[in-house]
Amino acid sequence: MLSALDLINHYLGYLNVNPKLKGRIYTVLAAVGSSYILYLAYSYLSNKAYVRGSLILLAFFGILYFTAVNFFYYFTDKAPKWDVSPKIAKVLGTPQEAADEAAPAGGVQFVPSNGLYASNEVLPATLKLDPGMEAELATIASQITQSHLADDNYDGLSENQQMNLLSQGQTKVYATGDGAPLPYYRLEQDADGLAIYGGINEMSAKRLGVVTEVGLQPIADAAKKYNLYVASAVIKGGLAHVKGRAGLTEIQDPYELHVELAYKPK
Repeated sequence: MLSALDLINHYLGYLNVNPKLKGRIYTVLAAVGSSYILYLAYSYLSNKAYVRGSLILLAFFGILYFTAVNFFYYFTDKAPKWDVSPKIAKVLGTPQEAADEAAPAGGVQFVPSNGLYASNEVLPATLKLDPGMEAELATIASQITQSHLADDNYDGLSENQQMNLLSQGQTKVYATGDGAPLPYYRLEQDADGLAIYGGINEMSAKRLGVVTEVGLQPIADAAKKYNLYVASAVIKGGLAHVKGRAGLTEIQDPYELHVELAYKPK
């Protein structure tokens, strides 16, 4: 029985499953496993092996408790008042605390591929994309999620949590949240203007857009005054949830490339 549960758990690790769905599956598996442990405890107690049977029975109640807590967490939006897991997390430390301890001084945990810029050194860029560029952008977005470089699980939000956001005025909840950072990008002067190239890496980089404006300035005017650099490039759009008649409705938006350019006076 336990070998079968372990095998199921092993194969689940190969699947890109929504974390909440995976939590539900593990909760059901724990419930099935705890019933087998109860059977073992009963068998030992029936054969007068009271010490071993009692220990196994104690383990059963422990697993049953956490299975019940997980049921509330993964199948409802309520937390039981008798949940002691926050106290346990406080003693053992949360994954976020462990990540913070491992982070270098200053709290920087992720450095964009083109470095860091102060907010007063960058401006948003306006891009022009043709159908071919839009198709390339969609392909790269798919590669990013398939490579697990970005999550497409709606930030782990439950359906009720997404509905709350939509009820508060947000029009859409995207599967990739605030967007997927482009792993590689560069600025290049082409015959028809300043173009953004990007992709999974430099070798596979494609032409993804032509810059038409920097901030409120036409690119021709900005290029005369400043040296320009790509500060960030994020793919947004794609799969999203909107509010429907009977709950969430799934839609597919076109992908967009949001770029910020750093500038330095010539």
